[in-house]
This record gives sequence, structure tokens and C-alpha cells, in this order.
Amino acid sequence: MTAPVEARRLTKRYGTLTAVDSLDLRVRTGEVYGFLGPNGAGKTTTLRMLLGLIRPTAGEVRLFGRPPGRLDGVGALVEGPAFYPYLSGRDNLRVMARHAGVAPGRIAAVLDQVDLSDRAGDRFAAYSLGMKQRLGVAAALLKDPRLVVLDEPTNGLDPAGMADMRLLVRRLAAAGCTVLLSSHLMTEVQELCDRVGVIAAGRLVAESTVAELRGEPGLRLVATPLADAAARARSLLGAAAVQVTDGGLRLSVPPARAAEINAALVGAGIAVSELRAEERSLEAAFLALTSGESHA
Repeated sequence: MTAPVEARRLTKRYGTLTAVDSLDLRVRTGEVYGFLGPNGAGKTTTLRMLLGLIRPTAGEVRLFGRPPGRLDGVGALVEGPAFYPYLSGRDNLRVMARHAGVAPGRIAAVLDQVDLSDRAGDRFAAYSLGMKQRLGVAAALLKDPRLVVLDEPTNGLDPAGMADMRLLVRRLAAAGCTVLLSSHLMTEVQELCDRVGVIAAGRLVAESTVAELRGEPGLRLVATPLADAAARARSLLGAAAVQVTDGGLRLSVPPARAAEINAALVGAGIAVSELRAEERSLEAAFLALTSGESHA
């Protein structure tokens, strides 16, 4: 089956600056793919090349096996929505539908999809930021796309607006749409995405499921004296399995070994105040992969 998105050795240079460097990317049919990276890592530049909005310096892109451009099966919201401020949400979509050759009856359907039907007659200028973002998604859905590309769709939203946007992405996925979601919000990606690609300094440094990126669960240990606990844990488990972090230790072993480890530490005269199962967060995995990158 032809992939909705496939990029090979995608590169973009601006003079001596390499914004995207030989990036390979493949998004599978029906998945929500999270595209993660620090600000300035090359996420938006990559998306703009994927959509044919800017020309790559090298490499190639295929959307459903074809070069990017005016493909009916693709909708996108990149770098925020732009609409006429004094037209209503509905009238803005009417303008776009006429330009795109979309039947007027499609407007009511997309307004309903993004929960804006009740406010469709209000001027765009009066919309909250969350409503503006949802209208942008509605515009992306006008052509009933098989692939939707969303660039930081929750950027600047309050918690309620973020929850609304996450619900909308889930609805799109449930309806069989493939979603490519760019974000730097770990909780959002962890909740929504099937697979994740991590970009740093223009290069794809990791690509896998969220569970694989987070790794196997381990144990969180707090004990006194900590140095003695670390030495005893290393002798028992091996140095590679013991990491000093946040005033305690992270032990990269199955949580089922907790009783054994506790007995060994207590037997050595070490006071254990905390020993519990702990899963590495996606944020911790992301920071480990992008260490040294600027997040400004």
C-alpha cells in the first residue's frame, strides 16, 4: 500500500545554514504520527517541504506516491490559520470552498466536525484562539482529506482549548484519517500518537512507537546514605542499570525485582525510604535524544 507520506534524504539549506539534513520519514496509513523537536529543530521547514510550500535543496517527497502540490487527499494547518477578520467563520469557509471548488454543502459538515456550528455566524475577529485554531482545522478538512497535517495545533491554547484539539485529533483518527502532528508538547504526543519521529538540528534522531521510546519500566529508589545505596545497587545489578537522578536512583530492572533489591539494601544497613515502579516519561526520552539542542 502506498504510504500517505514518504520523504527520502530531504534537505533544506539557507546559505550556510542547513535547516533539514538528509531526513527520511514514512507515515503509515491510518496512524497518528507525532513529529517532535525543539523549537528551531526544523519541524515546520520539513512540513512545508512535505506540502510543497517550499522547494527542498535535495531529496524527494511523495504523498500517496505523488509529488506534493494540489492533492485532493491532503489538508493542512501550518503556522496558524489566516482568515478575513470581519467575515464570519462560515463565510470564511465559503470563500475557501469556492476557491477550492468544494461543494457548499461540505461547509456545514466540517463546522460540525470541529464543534463550531453554534458560532459559525460570528465574526472571526471575535473568536477565541482555540476557536480560530478549530476553524483552521475545518478549512483543512474541506476537501475531505485522507491525510491531515497539523503544525503545533495547540500552540498558545489554554487547557480547555488543548483538550478540545486533542479530542478533534482523536475523532479524525477514528474516522480513518491519517494525521501528521507536529508538536513540542510531550503529554499531547504521548496521549495521541501511534508512532513518533524526533528531529534535532535538522536530523531525524529517532523513530518508533511511544512505548519503545520510553523504554521498559524500572524502579525509583530513595535511600540513605544514597552513595552506599548506589554502590550496593551497582554490585547487585551492574553499573549500567543504575542512574543517579533527582535525589535518588533509577534502576533499569523489572519492577518485580523490588523485594529482592529492598532486602539486599536493608541487609547492608541502608535505610530505604522509597522504592516503587517508575516508567520513563516521553519528556525524559525526548530530552535524552535532543540534549544540547536549543529550546529557545
